[in-house]
Amino acid sequence: MATEYDGFAHVQDTNLYYEVSGKGQPVLLISGLGGNAEMWLRQAEQLAEKYQVIRFDNRGAGRSDAADGPYTIQMMAADSVQLLDALDITTAHIVGSSMGGMIAQEVAIQYPDKALSLTLIATQCGGPHAFGAEEENATALRELATIDMTPQERARAWVPFTLSPEFRESNPDMVEEYVKITGQYPCSTDALRAQWSALMGYDSWERLQYVVAPTLILQGSQDKLVPPENADVLGVRIPDAEVVFIEGAGHSLAFESADRVNELMMDFFERKADGGMSPQD
Repeated sequence: MATEYDGFAHVQDTNLYYEVSGKGQPVLLISGLGGNAEMWLRQAEQLAEKYQVIRFDNRGAGRSDAADGPYTIQMMAADSVQLLDALDITTAHIVGSSMGGMIAQEVAIQYPDKALSLTLIATQCGGPHAFGAEEENATALRELATIDMTPQERARAWVPFTLSPEFRESNPDMVEEYVKITGQYPCSTDALRAQWSALMGYDSWERLQYVVAPTLILQGSQDKLVPPENADVLGVRIPDAEVVFIEGAGHSLAFESADRVNELMMDFFERKADGGMSPQD
């Protein structure tokens, strides 16, 4: 389904670009480090058949303003909530991937009345209780987030760390689409560094117990950047959370395993739309 309307919302002295499609219960999709709204294209088309889908570019990313840093996850969570307010949306299913999953956690913790449900994809709690990537992968991630390079160089350099080897080998055309989307609306290096500092400064572990929204945690078993153990940490700390591992999938789970992710999310939304009751209840 095509975008029904798009525009800019002025929140916290920053103009955020957004796109809205479909009708039904709202679903807010929050991107990860340096990501833009197009990263959710494989979700938006399917979800918009039953839901109102809101995609946007975080501050510093895509078509949104690159406000001066430093940024914090709390700041970007407030951006997300104020975007919903600007669109006259009272509550939404909150979905976040990677750094966007941190933002989504913070929305659920600080603004519980905004979250019909919470879906966390390939993310972690941050801080000392998070499981870090292996040293080689962690170093690569830090360099990709902080070193000057052209948008296309950066977009292609992400691929070995975000998509699984099996997916890359079997889907060369999809890999090229991923590179195109990733590099289409690039962050400046300064804005990427500001997002990186927000990510590195985040720690929700102590406060995850206060999440009251029904929560689904999705994790790829071959994630090089957010080790799978992080899903179990979130699952233990968030009351009554559901954890699903997708075998063989890498970090960019929503892109690589879009059909499975969409199926799991839509089933979850349907089960939780009545206030958290599942079929067996």
